[in-house]
Amino acid sequence: MRYRIRHISRRGITENIQFLSRSERAWLFAERYRRAIIAGILVAALVAVVAGAMLWFQSQRAQEAAALEDEATHAYLDRAFDGSITQEKLETAERLYRQVIEEFPNTPSAPLAGYLLGNVLAEQQDYAGAIEAYQHVIEQGGDVSLIGVVYQRLGATYLANNEYEKGIQAYEQVLQLQGALNQDQVTFELAKLEEFANHTDQALAHYNKLIESYANSPLVGEATLQINRLESLLEGSPTVAAGDSPAAADPEDGAGESEPTAEAGDSPAPMESEDGAGENEPTPEAGDYPAPVESEDGDAEREPSAEHVAPYARVEA
Repeated sequence: MRYRIRHISRRGITENIQFLSRSERAWLFAERYRRAIIAGILVAALVAVVAGAMLWFQSQRAQEAAALEDEATHAYLDRAFDGSITQEKLETAERLYRQVIEEFPNTPSAPLAGYLLGNVLAEQQDYAGAIEAYQHVIEQGGDVSLIGVVYQRLGATYLANNEYEKGIQAYEQVLQLQGALNQDQVTFELAKLEEFANHTDQALAHYNKLIESYANSPLVGEATLQINRLESLLEGSPTVAAGDSPAAADPEDGAGESEPTAEAGDSPAPMESEDGAGENEPTPEAGDYPAPVESEDGDAEREPSAEHVAPYARVEA
């Protein structure tokens, strides 16, 4: 009697898959989708290789950009006081910063290079070029702390270029940036600009905002002094500066106006004659002796008494 081996079809295995173990199910899945699995593994490996190559390429470009930026910064900062050498260094820094921006625009060094390029151009009084460089950095975006500093320098460049309104607008943009680290400095500069324009109320508002909003700023002390000075001016009693002499007190009987306080080194005015005739003689210079005093009978002149000479002798000594 002959026996034949029975071939079990895959369909039957699939129909009875609930009777298979987890490993048997995995083997069955791999067997059924073998080609697709192999293709997926190859694609994933290819993507990983391409991504790794791109990351390596970007890293190399970032290193090249950083090296150029470092060289440009050394040329910009390491300058002698000789005019020709300074100009040569500035031109070298400008060329290298432009190279970083043009050849490596997507590297981390590009925004900083654009900002420093604006500084170099502003130092050469190329204000239009500096403004363009700052605006390019702002358009590209990036770190908020850097953008805040760029806006501040942009405002200063506008002011140097006699564009007052645009300078104020650039400063105000800093105050609208969330997370900008130089808002206290910009607030102080706005206050000084308003003070320079004789807008005392606006200047006081900026100083008070600096104290209230940026209590930990090192500029709070200076702002407080400026507030006291401006308030004294508004009250009509300007603060006496250090070293100035106080005003002379009024007489006890209140008659007449108080005489101005004589400054250090000034000599007292000579006394009037006994008959009161004529005007007082002008005060002599320090170290000079007063004019001879006439006698009562109007005859010959006599030497000044010790009472008159003593004050001037003390000044001369």
